[in-house]
Amino acid sequence: MKPFERAGLVAAAAVVGLAIGLEAHVGKNTAGAYGSYLSDTSALTRQVALTPRLERQWSQVQREWTALHDASTHALHGLGMLQAEVRRSNAAAGLTPKKGAGIAIRIAFDPRLPVIRGLRYVDEAVQLQMLVNWLQAAGASAVAINGQRLVTVSSIRSVGGLTATIGPFAGIVQVNEVPVRAPYVIEALGSVQAMANILQVEGLAQQFNILDQSFQIRRYSAAHPLEIPAYRGALPGQYAREVAF
Repeated sequence: MKPFERAGLVAAAAVVGLAIGLEAHVGKNTAGAYGSYLSDTSALTRQVALTPRLERQWSQVQREWTALHDASTHALHGLGMLQAEVRRSNAAAGLTPKKGAGIAIRIAFDPRLPVIRGLRYVDEAVQLQMLVNWLQAAGASAVAINGQRLVTVSSIRSVGGLTATIGPFAGIVQVNEVPVRAPYVIEALGSVQAMANILQVEGLAQQFNILDQSFQIRRYSAAHPLEIPAYRGALPGQYAREVAF
């Protein structure tokens, strides 16, 4: 074979080999790409099929969250209302301290006052209860005697009965079952003018002066308020216990 014929044969073989290799490579890549395309298409189809279900689940989650949020908001609002009602009830029952405009009356023995014999027989609890009644009639919203807050279950009573001794109130008075003794300080919140007026009209100062007791009134304004403590005594049913049968 001549040299130029041999060279042509080698070139032709090389071209054929390159063509076969290229076809195999293209066929291999095409098959891989097609397989990947089928896989992605199947996954996408499954996701599309799941979309309505996921949407329904998400909608259900949103509805449940909204219901829980509304319920918690309602519960918090209801709790706030109950707490506010408890505070109002405690304030109305005298179970919390209270401050505001008012008066403080100090009743103490005054040796400078003239002694009127025969008028000294006195029940100190009755005198104090009379004074409290007039203060409440004038609109007093809170009253205390020697730091003992008066509420609906309070009591003012004398332990020793009538006192005939000239001089300081010598009896023992129980307020809320707590012993208190003279000098007495009666504090009352309310209209200062209304309470002062009724005490003057009813002559309360003169009535205590007859018993050789001074009757001093101190006024408190809203800017410089008087504070009355909370009731600290026992409440009805406080010591009650359920009995199991």
